[in-house]
Amino acid sequence: MGNGLNRRNFMKYAGAASLGVAAQDGAGAETTGDATNIGQDGLQDGQRPVQWTGPEYAAREGQEAKFEEMTDIDLERTIGDLPTTQQRIIGGGNETFDAVSVDTSSAGALTMDNDVTAPTPTDQLDKWDPDTISDLFTQPEERLGDQIGAQAETLNEQLWMDLDAQNELRFPPTVYNFDAIGYNPKFIDPGSVSRWSALFDNEYQGQVLFDAIAAIAIPEALMHMLDNDMVEGEVGELNDPSEDQLDAAIDFLVKQKQEGQFRSTWTAYGNSVNLMASEEAIIGDIWQPAALDVRRSGTPCTYATMSEGIQGYRFWYAGIIPTKPGASQRNNVDEVNTLINDVHYGAWYPGYVQGWGYSVPQYPNTDLVRTGSDESGQGMGPEYYDWAYRGERTYEPVEDPYLFDPQSYEWSMEEGEPSSDGQQRDSGPIEERIDRIGFFQIWPSNADYMTQRWRDFTSA
Repeated sequence: MGNGLNRRNFMKYAGAASLGVAAQDGAGAETTGDATNIGQDGLQDGQRPVQWTGPEYAAREGQEAKFEEMTDIDLERTIGDLPTTQQRIIGGGNETFDAVSVDTSSAGALTMDNDVTAPTPTDQLDKWDPDTISDLFTQPEERLGDQIGAQAETLNEQLWMDLDAQNELRFPPTVYNFDAIGYNPKFIDPGSVSRWSALFDNEYQGQVLFDAIAAIAIPEALMHMLDNDMVEGEVGELNDPSEDQLDAAIDFLVKQKQEGQFRSTWTAYGNSVNLMASEEAIIGDIWQPAALDVRRSGTPCTYATMSEGIQGYRFWYAGIIPTKPGASQRNNVDEVNTLINDVHYGAWYPGYVQGWGYSVPQYPNTDLVRTGSDESGQGMGPEYYDWAYRGERTYEPVEDPYLFDPQSYEWSMEEGEPSSDGQQRDSGPIEERIDRIGFFQIWPSNADYMTQRWRDFTSA
């Protein structure tokens, strides 16, 4: 293992992550790219190809291709789920990879508990401008403090090396979402689902698809339980629960499972799509890309607009982090900065990733993201941007909104008028989604205890 690695933390996270986080977005182990040594003016003449590892949803083929197009430098992606990526870096990949992508449910193992990643100075990211980055990232305690309390402090801890200075990003954000509940409008009235409590409603007994990932399932149960006076606690501590709170949530979920509330549990992304697409389950805590894939299979699906308060959206973000010492030793720090700044903070990426329902930190920069362009390509255009971020309808009528696919719709690059029969984005405008965050996803302090107790649920 590399310098600064802690064997106790390696064993802790290698074991705990495998129980706590799922394979995401169909991300099995895979390596892509080739090894051609090409120099580029303005970038260091580092080892080629640039090496990047992470889950598919954070490190897609299109992002690789865009980097290579912009720099004429080969990039190789090594794709794996979150626990595999986590173990890969902690187990020595911090020396052989240049960049790693994870999300906030697992980032702490890399950025806080082991010395395997390096901070990114904001002066190396000219597109990181506090005036054009969402206050969700520049002022999270001011934006979220009233609704999630101390959880907003943990968001700052994920973001910054020094909160007062704010000149080095511990974990630069590139993509994020507001996870909710997907359901089939053939069987459940559209708009009737807005709380996590729906997953435990007797009305849907035996028809619920439930996530068997401890770090996700337990918070969903705790939001329901706290809102219904079934557990003691404060909203500010929900994302880092005590052992007593973990016991209460797991005991509750074991009982739900034994009583037949769940049609099935899932950990693999593909299974969540298949079970909803086949209508074996009609409601579940699936991810937004899965809801869109259900639609692409021909089965109607809608993604809930969650309520304000305790049972709001489960918010997370993913990003790109330079490895330590890999990026520096391989002379690829500038290349990683280019991947973050020019590819992901540019005009092209927001439209690309919105096809899976995901948002970007720089969306307030409408001159760039909505109607602009830069070296990465064109921005989203007014119709796509207004649909994605402002909750406007599409310019063209949509016959069946519950089968609408943003990747196949032809978005206008010219200003136009929303159609009264156009489709609106599930979950509404982004400012309303932010205002309805009920939970910020992190890897909890009591991860060892959580994963130990979680075996009671998986074996029930």
